[in-house]
Amino acid sequence: VGAEGHTAPNSTETSHATPTSPQPLILQEGDGEQLVHSSGPLSGLPFIIKLDGQNGNTQDFFVFTETLARGQSIPFHKHDNAEEILIVENGDATVIVGNKRAVAAAHSIVFIPRDTWISATNTGAQDIHLVSVFSRHGFERYLRSISTKPGEAANPVPSDQLPHLRALGHSMYWDTSKDPYPPGVAHP
Repeated sequence: VGAEGHTAPNSTETSHATPTSPQPLILQEGDGEQLVHSSGPLSGLPFIIKLDGQNGNTQDFFVFTETLARGQSIPFHKHDNAEEILIVENGDATVIVGNKRAVAAAHSIVFIPRDTWISATNTGAQDIHLVSVFSRHGFERYLRSISTKPGEAANPVPSDQLPHLRALGHSMYWDTSKDPYPPGVAHP
């Protein structure tokens, strides 16, 4: 215990938590389960699962981070089981969430209710770092099913299997062959 009464992160104090109890963590930028999308619209994009039922044994939350290059987009999708908070740490992202459309600048927070279409595009001059916080587990199942570890050979999932995997992850992606925009969303 330090001078101000705080326990150091690498303290040798014994924890009384069981293996399935949530584990306190202090995660640095690169800490977590590093993965790369090997299928879907973001194929090749690295991301890090920071917290979920496997990492930290969270009971509710799921958190992951990713970096979007200039011009890169997260396509329209929605989640039926969880609310999401998207934190734009730097740069500018043009975000469409439901009937709202705006540029989310550095330090912006986007709230995405359940069953609400969301899309984000890096429209700034630099890469942007995003933090996604979900109120429940679920979406990480889809992310793991379409990803590999960095350096491993990508094993793309056939496109006809993606809807089933997305449903397991409580998510749905908009089919842009029908229309560029899902019903009810703001667009230019």
